[in-house]
Amino acid sequence: MFNHEFPPIGGGGGWVSYYLGKHFADSGHDVHLITSQFRDCAKREEIDGINVHRVPALRNNPNVCAVHEMLTYAVSSSIYSLKFVKQFHPDIVQVFFGIPAGGGALLLQKFRNVPYAVFLGGRDVPRPDPDPPYYRWLYMLLNPIIRAIWDNAAAVVSCSDGLRDLAHATDADVKIDIIPDGFDPDSFEPIQRNPNPDVVRCLAIGRLIPRKGFQFLIRALPQIIDKVNSQFEIEIIGDGPYEDTLVELAEELGVNTHINFAGSVKYPDLPQKYREADIFILPSLAEGMPLVVLEAMGTGLPIIASRVEGIDELVEDDLNGALFDPGDVDRLAECIIKLINEGEARIEMGKASVNKLKQNERYNWKNIADAYLSLYEDILTRDKQEG
Repeated sequence: MFNHEFPPIGGGGGWVSYYLGKHFADSGHDVHLITSQFRDCAKREEIDGINVHRVPALRNNPNVCAVHEMLTYAVSSSIYSLKFVKQFHPDIVQVFFGIPAGGGALLLQKFRNVPYAVFLGGRDVPRPDPDPPYYRWLYMLLNPIIRAIWDNAAAVVSCSDGLRDLAHATDADVKIDIIPDGFDPDSFEPIQRNPNPDVVRCLAIGRLIPRKGFQFLIRALPQIIDKVNSQFEIEIIGDGPYEDTLVELAEELGVNTHINFAGSVKYPDLPQKYREADIFILPSLAEGMPLVVLEAMGTGLPIIASRVEGIDELVEDDLNGALFDPGDVDRLAECIIKLINEGEARIEMGKASVNKLKQNERYNWKNIADAYLSLYEDILTRDKQEG
């Protein structure tokens, strides 16, 4: 497996590779993952059955990876894999994010005849209005490489229908399978919540970058403060280069007393954060299928989120939450005001979140891993027949 991010660095994409790798190993498969070296992380170690190989890569921040830092991983992982494959003879390679991880897999396919599958997670798929804006030029430059990685893959997998449709705008002919992301139901369990707490707690989780849209949440606060009939607070978990800008914006609008910038929280501690919350908010400008929404739903939270790829497949208006168009501050404020003021509605929507996941076993990591393994078997069977 290739992924430039893997715990303790990165976001949801790293955890996708962790959960899949763990279930692959539990099923008796020999799993190796090539990821980025970061600070004092071991160059080689085994984590829950996954043999982790960390290769040299520039990386200053555990949560955010700059383009030039991704490039160093692309180069070093490609070189390492060509050497490592001589002693470990993989049947198949799984790539998480075509850019920056697909180059090494493409080389293995060309020079060692090893088939690979590509996971599309979000920003690795070109989009018309990217954040940051300079990605538009980067996509134009990388478009031939992206298409080559997709076209030479034995399979391309998207975590949502919306992301697949976006990918087809770049390459209409590529076949894309849909296998969603998931959550761990043993860790993210629902609890009984009070419809009338002393303070309504709103939770938001994500990297502090413009794409996550926390600036819109802060801009919505003056309206919210004027129209709610209960005390509330918003906790934002995560860090990143946009933090100072967000803090300054909150101070400028005079709403900083309603926001707690909690910084990074270790993943094992996140379930407790969800349990302490009454509402979950994700105002993102773009996603694939965010794990945080699945985890919040699993713990029985109503979801207020932007109508973007992946999220609109999980959240239904007035059923388990509310959706708004990305960047629509007024509609975001309306959604939050309604759920702060209507405690019983929050409880019912939270129950609907849990039921929505229980009724669909496709969001269970074991079933997701089995879907990937079935895909791999099809690829290997096809290759034998063609060979």
